[in-house]
Amino acid sequence: MTACFEVSTCEVCGSGDLVEALDLGKNPLCDDLIPIGSDLHCEAYPIDIVYCRKCGTAHQRYQVPKVQLFPQTYHYRSRFTADVLSGMAALVESVDAQLGGLDGLTVLDVGCNDGSLLDRFAAKGARTIGVEPTGAAADAEGRGHAIIHDFFSEETAKRIIEQHERVDVITFTNVFAHIEDLKGLLAALSILMNEGTVLVIENHYLGAVLDKNQFDTFYHEHPRTYSLNSFIHIAATLNRKVTAVEFPSRYGGNIRVTIGKAAGDPAPATADVMASTLEREVRFLDEFAAMRAFIETWKRDKRSEIERLVHSHGPLMAKAFPGRAAILVSALGLSEAEIECVYEKPGSLKIGHYLPGTRIPIRSDDELFGRLDETKVLLNMAWHIPTEIETYLRDNGYQGRIVHIV
Repeated sequence: MTACFEVSTCEVCGSGDLVEALDLGKNPLCDDLIPIGSDLHCEAYPIDIVYCRKCGTAHQRYQVPKVQLFPQTYHYRSRFTADVLSGMAALVESVDAQLGGLDGLTVLDVGCNDGSLLDRFAAKGARTIGVEPTGAAADAEGRGHAIIHDFFSEETAKRIIEQHERVDVITFTNVFAHIEDLKGLLAALSILMNEGTVLVIENHYLGAVLDKNQFDTFYHEHPRTYSLNSFIHIAATLNRKVTAVEFPSRYGGNIRVTIGKAAGDPAPATADVMASTLEREVRFLDEFAAMRAFIETWKRDKRSEIERLVHSHGPLMAKAFPGRAAILVSALGLSEAEIECVYEKPGSLKIGHYLPGTRIPIRSDDELFGRLDETKVLLNMAWHIPTEIETYLRDNGYQGRIVHIV
């Protein structure tokens, strides 16, 4: 098994006051998709979450190296999820409003994946740069963006500065949590950010994760899950301030912060939101205890429900495989005895593989929509976007029962 890095102090604020928060045992990597017919098997790695009392950041105690998590064969593409695309559109509108327009500005998107966010910035007249370490970089090329096919690092930042006069906006959309070396990440940002550069970070919000029991977001690709307090510390490290904060609904509850050079205090409305949010974040550690209790009840009840459905209908068909679903399948101990297959949108690179840690095949929706007459129950694994999944299925003629995995 690949050696993991063990976190002993908080990577955000440096505190040694890390406490045990959640242990999900060993799980396969969410993108470790083995081709159907292969006799290879996934390795399992621990998910052991520790929490910093000082800044409110949740950490993976054992972090898997980035080259293992984000290989060239990485299968995720932004364009297949409507919730993601609508969230990107909202982010661009927010930045456009804050800056009074984007025309002529240079925008860098770190972890740009297939370029979906860059397309939206370009439509506003921005010059666009993307950094992407996986094979998704090829999907972003050829559309007018300057794409750097590499991990984001100090060396990458220097290359960008050599090739571009300045960077006005830097964005991370659910990517800031993906980068293992936070110290190196902040050093790279310091190279890129001039006096006027605005940093916009959107990520899962720890408060929403706890509120909605989204424990499946604690997968290996997320070495950290952030609070507002986390970003206040990060801004201070960059000698900047949090100038705006929003809480979009994307991914079941995100936080979007704008960080930049600020004279004086934030606007009164922003200051009020920050104050009330920080007051609430004091309770996070207690909320982890409630999450642990929820998980035990959910595992018992959901496993029983699935077994009853299998007894009545045989192995179930399932819809959608967001990477986080691998955590749920592992927690429930599901196999091909309970799940016949999982369906994904045509064109998804996940099709033709086994769901991580199982021999459950991932197949195209084209097959599903040819079997509607015999399909009475579908298990929705993308439980965090139920409306999108339900609308998609009904629009394509499915009339049966939809059971959400959480």
